[in-house]
Amino acid sequence: MTSVIRKVFNNFSSGISDFKNRYKLPEEFHSSQELKIMHISDTPESIYSHIYKMLNYSKPDVIIHTGDLVDNLKLEDSGKDLYPLYQKKSAEFISNLEKLTAARIIYVPGNHDDINIIEDNKNRSEIMAEGTIIELDGVKIGLAHYPNNLPEGADINLFGHNKQKKFADENKYLNGILNINYLLLPSKTDYKVNYPWIVDQGRQYKHFNMI
Repeated sequence: MTSVIRKVFNNFSSGISDFKNRYKLPEEFHSSQELKIMHISDTPESIYSHIYKMLNYSKPDVIIHTGDLVDNLKLEDSGKDLYPLYQKKSAEFISNLEKLTAARIIYVPGNHDDINIIEDNKNRSEIMAEGTIIELDGVKIGLAHYPNNLPEGADINLFGHNKQKKFADENKYLNGILNINYLLLPSKTDYKVNYPWIVDQGRQYKHFNMI
């Protein structure tokens, strides 16, 4: 094998390994006795099966969804036309999450959600308003869909909606539209896991860098 072919083969093998590992969490997460948080946001139905797999794989204690449960259905832009389909799809998603895990489930409705439909569909899940701070294992967690609506005084902030929003302290501000975020509390150790590559197509972004 020539050096050029060997280099190509090694790069290809490395790429396959990276792809296989892109959805994995380190053993230190799985073996930790700390409280495990899973944070997701702006989820189109095309990635629901992936979320269910990650849920089974990561076994979180708390799931926090910061809005737009069925992000391929843009309720804010459609008037009432999409509401029947949103009712059906959100009901399936909420029901499946409650069936698949005993974790505490928290929803912070987004601009493409209907809080009344979520309320009707949920059983044991909780709905929290933007700007809420919850305390988990002594850590204050700020919640919002829009990053500009995050509260002051939180130790860690979870949000979605905007792919471009940047904060100086990225460890304190976790954007659920970019990654599936995992947290260990009270140590505040965070891990970022990629969404499937189809996520932005599912969100119906015309370009992958749009919000």
